[in-house]
Amino acid sequence: MTAPDVSIVTAAYNSAEYIERALESVRRQTVGTDRIEHIVVDDGSTDETASIVESFEAPYLRLVENEENSGNGTVACNRGIERARGEYVVVLDSDDAFLPSLVERSFDAFSTREEVDFVYTDYYERFPDGERELVETGGDITKTVKVGTMHRTDRLEEFGLYNPEMIFAEYDLLFRYLDAGLAGYHVSEPLFVYHRRRNSQTDDSTRVEAGKSELREKFGENVRIRAYDF
Repeated sequence: MTAPDVSIVTAAYNSAEYIERALESVRRQTVGTDRIEHIVVDDGSTDETASIVESFEAPYLRLVENEENSGNGTVACNRGIERARGEYVVVLDSDDAFLPSLVERSFDAFSTREEVDFVYTDYYERFPDGERELVETGGDITKTVKVGTMHRTDRLEEFGLYNPEMIFAEYDLLFRYLDAGLAGYHVSEPLFVYHRRRNSQTDDSTRVEAGKSELREKFGENVRIRAYDF
């Protein structure tokens, strides 16, 4: 079997309410289906998440089922990355959605720039009340989130994937990249929708502050990340 160019990884836990939106957003990508794979790791869901994925007709879709919930979405995400066959890998959370050209535009940035280690884009942030805001990341890379950032798979593996011991594993990885001098490339176009939800991890202000404290302890007091206020 020929390896795809890009692996898309989704960790899902009790995501039946919204995972079809994520699946559909991959199906609408402008690249050929032979160039992608979508790995969904069901992390021991007790709802219909796995059956929804199983019934979704897409030749590039692979379901990985954890018998028990890991208790840590980063662990499930890493399990998916470990199974990635693509030269590049990008995370799509189960409650978010790619816009149609995310894979194509990010892949093209790599194909013409050998020095680039990761590609990040602007995005729309959608709130529970339906309001949508454009988030531009070009002037501040710390406004990025885990979703939509495309990595060279071998480079991500060199860095040990995401650290499940960190609350904000995505920023931990970003700062490790930057400290090591890795080069990112910014696509100045919104290419995914980041959905904010009540009762999510980023809605827990105590957890958010604990995550920021972890990052400051590891990378210095001047470290900052994007705001997570509603």
